[in-house]
Amino acid sequence: MGIKERKEREKKQRANDILEAARQLFERKGFLNTPLQDVAKEAEISVGLIYRYFQSKEDIFASLALKGAEQYDKQLEVLLKKAKNAKNRTQVLDILVEIAESFFSFYGPYGEYFDMLLYSYKGMKDVQIQATTLTRLMSVTLSSLDKLKIFVHHSPYLKARNEDEALRTVFLLWGLLLGCHKLFDSSGRGHLFAFPKNAFIREMIEQVLSGIGEGPSDSKDFYRKLHSFQKDLSLQETL
Repeated sequence: MGIKERKEREKKQRANDILEAARQLFERKGFLNTPLQDVAKEAEISVGLIYRYFQSKEDIFASLALKGAEQYDKQLEVLLKKAKNAKNRTQVLDILVEIAESFFSFYGPYGEYFDMLLYSYKGMKDVQIQATTLTRLMSVTLSSLDKLKIFVHHSPYLKARNEDEALRTVFLLWGLLLGCHKLFDSSGRGHLFAFPKNAFIREMIEQVLSGIGEGPSDSKDFYRKLHSFQKDLSLQETL
């Protein structure tokens, strides 16, 4: 390995060390309560050296979100390749449940960073974050959504009528998974449910998929059930 390659590898490793130190501190103390001095101490480097890799604490935050999003996108690609070999609707459902579980694995350690950046994007003009990081984050997010949309649209077992219906289905599943994460994994409120999370997730996905490709008259029952389901979620959220 040449000198240039070795230096590049060392640079990537140092950046990863800073990210991991920051992630642990953000998890223990919270983002707002963690100054860069603490990150430097945890990573056993100087604050000045951090600025060689990241523009600000917010830049570290964005890089953590990107790291998680990239990991999820790769895992999603593996699962969707597996889904191409599905021989029936039940196997497709099994893989979608795996995708949901993979989403929870990503959202646990990285979701907070992702949400703050995603929902505060328009108000971040004065925050020092590398433009390439934000651009890459949005690109990876859209890539994941597009992969799911294509799968839902073209799977012979899901019968989405067009790309718009497939995309609406993906966003509906995404929103429901976010809500489920809040209910099961936030503030210890998982005890509100008298049944296992995996069984709940599977039934939720099955209910959503049952409405794909149905005509207006056939879909009434599906949307009635979905509306009732969403009301139940909202009620549990307020408890």
